[in-house]
Amino acid sequence: MILRTIYALCLLGATYNHWAIIVRHGLLWDYDGLPVVSAVFWTSLAFLDPAAVVLLFLRPRVGVAATIAIIVVDVVHNLWILAHCYPPLSRTLLETPGVIAQIVFMVFVLGSARIACRSR
Repeated sequence: MILRTIYALCLLGATYNHWAIIVRHGLLWDYDGLPVVSAVFWTSLAFLDPAAVVLLFLRPRVGVAATIAIIVVDVVHNLWILAHCYPPLSRTLLETPGVIAQIVFMVFVLGSARIACRSR
């Protein structure tokens, strides 16, 4: 339960960030000209992250699986954006502590998911 609560708190923090962007720029913001697929993905996280939070407590195994899927896809996507739109990746990554935090969260989730699924 403690692990799922940590996951939920991190996802709620991300939810706040995504909704802050939506409030500031609107649902259809293109993130200053980034690919449409990226903008749609980031906006969708405002809905997917809190859905995963609910699932973490109502259907723990599904919630943990959703958390894994969300964070892995988000990290891969964000690294791709950094590498292709803001090269070189090594320099850009050092300048984006948010992405580093996502990577740390991903490693934590992947390393603890089995325990989180078993706990009540």
